[in-house]
Amino acid sequence: LRLGRSLIIGTSIRESMTSRLPVKAAVISVIALASLACSTQSEVELTPVAPDSTSAAPSQPPAPPSPPASLPEAITVAVASTDLAVGNNRVAFGLIRPGKGPIKDAQVNVETFLLKASGPDGPRQSLPAKFEVWPEGAGGVYIAELTFDETGEWGLGFMLKDPDGTEAQAGTRVQVKSESATPAIGAAAPRSQNKTSRDVISLDELTTDPDPDPSLYAKTLSEALDEGKPLVVSFSTPAYCKTATCGPQLDTIKQLKTELSEQVNFLHVEVYDNPPEIRDGGISVAKLSPTLAEWGLPTEPWTFVIDADGKVRAKYEGYVSSAELEEAIASTLSGF
Repeated sequence: LRLGRSLIIGTSIRESMTSRLPVKAAVISVIALASLACSTQSEVELTPVAPDSTSAAPSQPPAPPSPPASLPEAITVAVASTDLAVGNNRVAFGLIRPGKGPIKDAQVNVETFLLKASGPDGPRQSLPAKFEVWPEGAGGVYIAELTFDETGEWGLGFMLKDPDGTEAQAGTRVQVKSESATPAIGAAAPRSQNKTSRDVISLDELTTDPDPDPSLYAKTLSEALDEGKPLVVSFSTPAYCKTATCGPQLDTIKQLKTELSEQVNFLHVEVYDNPPEIRDGGISVAKLSPTLAEWGLPTEPWTFVIDADGKVRAKYEGYVSSAELEEAIASTLSGF
């Protein structure tokens, strides 16, 4: 069963007004469903059965069983985080009811299980998730701060409670690596020599932001890190973002810069290296900025908070709210 970046991997869950199965059962059902989905038709053998001589119409196939009178809804889990590794992880995910759309107003608790040959081991962790609304009505995701202490395949179990009291369960599986592809928390930030406003005639050669702030392109990452101040850097492409959150993310960065520029450096690195060519020839001619490869970024947008010593203090895949960033910046400035 293929897992991927914005791929929706889910399992059927049963909803009840009064009772529920343990969340662990939802994780077990994910394993069973995945095994079934990964099997091929050639692996299934059909054994012929002799006809029943007492049958009134042996040439007619048996009628299929009647479906239940009320079939429970299936809730789908979409994990948006693509770079999970041993340690602390900010995990973003969506929950979708087919035919009804994203779930935004439920109380959600997340449990983690290490998936072993003998079955799910856990829960290793159990904690509530918080729904973060994207700006400009673009939707939102649930966020949970999860800690994985081993590599391998993990199960995530979700218990939902709607405002009307209805409870539901869902589960999915994720892969946890030994190390992040992106700079890890506590690691030194790459000292990239990204393009700046000194390298171009106009800012539209550097960014797809229709209203760029020149100060966000005045320094290389290496130069900003040399100043001994905390740094917030956003990697995004406002005009071509796949999630429509890059523009709002950059607006959030600009607003924080107006409030904190005396204490913190702020930079924006455009995802694409050739904005003018893209405007003329379309996204098919786009070239990724080499800085993305230096930082190991598999998706966009990404935002990093780096301390005065050049160490990564926080990182966010996808949209991160002003409140989350302010908390990370305050912690960085205080040294905690």
